[in-house]
Amino acid sequence: MAEGEKLKTKTLVPGEGKAGWGAEDMPNPSGTALIQARWELCIGCGICEIACSVFHHGVINRELSRIRVYRYHLPLPKSVQNVCCQCSEQERECEKACPLDPPVIHYDKGAFHMVVDEKRCLGAKCGKCLKACPAGVPRFYPPDHNYAMVCDLCEREGVRKPQCVEACPHFALEFMAPQFPQHLERIHPDEKAEYLSKRLYPLPKDKVQRAPEDVWGGTHDDEV
Repeated sequence: MAEGEKLKTKTLVPGEGKAGWGAEDMPNPSGTALIQARWELCIGCGICEIACSVFHHGVINRELSRIRVYRYHLPLPKSVQNVCCQCSEQERECEKACPLDPPVIHYDKGAFHMVVDEKRCLGAKCGKCLKACPAGVPRFYPPDHNYAMVCDLCEREGVRKPQCVEACPHFALEFMAPQFPQHLERIHPDEKAEYLSKRLYPLPKDKVQRAPEDVWGGTHDDEV
């Protein structure tokens, strides 16, 4: 390489060159859409957080990701994703709670996703949007990013291609239009983990699994 010549590199963008989303190249939803988290499929690898922070800020920093992975041990290890579900108008508690007029955080009816006026946001010292959100979605990362960060579906110039959906290796995230009431999305990951634990490990937490010999009585050694 000649002196002073710069190596030309190309940033890899998950899903680039495809019309749809996911490995199956599914058709993109039109109008209102959200990132649907498949709790049962998440393995907690954090690749979604990396893809998000790189796309929006050019760095690998999960604190700057608009999607977060919560990890639990109750009583089996399980991870739960947390991301804005683009609430319906009646349910946008973050927008209602913003003390400024017009609200700093609001739904853009043209872009079909939540947006934040970064320059007007009062930052973490206010944080009313975070306190109002039942899922605890809005993020603050002062001092350099002291404004509410919420999912914008990686929309650029009218094109939405959520990078977390494209990068997830276990297909635990989907890009789709709302299919049913979003009450299960508008809850905190702590509650989601509790629900999951009942499916994965149905025994009550205060119970200990009984050994087979306690249930049936005796062992093979007793019979000899």
